[in-house]
Amino acid sequence: DPRTARSRVAMLLSYIANARVDAVVGGIDGSSRAACHANTNHAPHVGASRARCAQVHSYAYTSPTPSMFETLFLEQWWTYVVERWIPLWVAPNALTCGGLALVACAYGILWMTSPGLAHDAPGMVYALVAALMFSYQTLDGCDGKQARRTRSGSPLGEVVDHGCDAACTCVYGIILCDIVGIGYDASALNRAMCVGVLTMGRVFFAVDTVSSTYTGRLPVNWFDVQEMQICLQVFMVVIAFTGIEFMYDITAHVPYLGTQPLAYVLVGASILSGLQVRSTTAYRTLVANPVKPPHWPAHRSPMAIVSYCAVNELFHGVCLFYAKNLALAHAASTMLFAESETRIMSIRVSDPNFPLTNWLSLAIMACTTLVPEGDVFTSGILIGAALFLLLNRAASLSAQITGCLGIHSNIFVLRPKQD
Repeated sequence: DPRTARSRVAMLLSYIANARVDAVVGGIDGSSRAACHANTNHAPHVGASRARCAQVHSYAYTSPTPSMFETLFLEQWWTYVVERWIPLWVAPNALTCGGLALVACAYGILWMTSPGLAHDAPGMVYALVAALMFSYQTLDGCDGKQARRTRSGSPLGEVVDHGCDAACTCVYGIILCDIVGIGYDASALNRAMCVGVLTMGRVFFAVDTVSSTYTGRLPVNWFDVQEMQICLQVFMVVIAFTGIEFMYDITAHVPYLGTQPLAYVLVGASILSGLQVRSTTAYRTLVANPVKPPHWPAHRSPMAIVSYCAVNELFHGVCLFYAKNLALAHAASTMLFAESETRIMSIRVSDPNFPLTNWLSLAIMACTTLVPEGDVFTSGILIGAALFLLLNRAASLSAQITGCLGIHSNIFVLRPKQD
């Protein structure tokens, strides 16, 4: 019975939200309910306080400037899909989470067929992964349009979208390492290159998170994430038929490094380009910005949060480098990264004093370095613990925002909550 299944899922999420993890990692969870300070007609809800309720109601979404591919064809494609194929009763969060499910499928397929990240998968696997990632990108672009179409936009929708994008960023790092055939186990240098790609992509995403949290608007360049996704997807389709041998047959001279294959040159250029763009973005939005946003707490330094994110991701990178079971370490790290980004977003949408440090997260990541390859039992425990932390944060934030705004507690339901 679908109703029974939904009831059981809701009960499970309720138990997770009430797990009192806040006693260890800080913040709030589902066990802390109080009267709403923004609307006395609403029932008591999670995390109610004067400052938190004011922060939830101060939220206002500002659309970012369209990038090149969005202007050329993506916006038109997303509008067509929403108006032609998506019914009005479908919740935007369902589109977002559906896209994440497609990413999870691509992630699992790639790990099963190329566990060493050495481009060992059959050619058609890369075409399939490209199709799944484009489908995710389409649903990710449609959720905002569906929210405006159904007038169901809320701060929770932006957090759900951003958390899914955080997980997707980690998956794209794995895809990039594999399609150029770096090979995690080939040598210490190759392992360092893989970890460097994974870590820098996450640092860049975290910088954008802090910038968007601080300014209230996601910083977008003319050639940005949407364009990078399309380029990677097209490249995956090409190599599905040609292979990647040409990327090692073609070489280029790199100052101080000598002659290097094209694959390594492209990876290095991607990292350096991203570093330059994100550094400029951070300076422009966080340092040189003369206007202090009214929703940002005066006692919190955005650059201090950026520094914390960089150190946190470097710690994850070290753990990934020394992990004996990379698939386990990366899966756990992906979930913990999404939880960490949700904490940053919470400063803007739900709690100006929300703590960033999650000591359980750091402990779980450290433990992944001790698990030998093939230890399914311990791997399952650590991945389950990471997933629990992510669900706890998501369920608690959902209960807080839906309770404060008086909307339905099920994020996949559009109709208003009935009193």
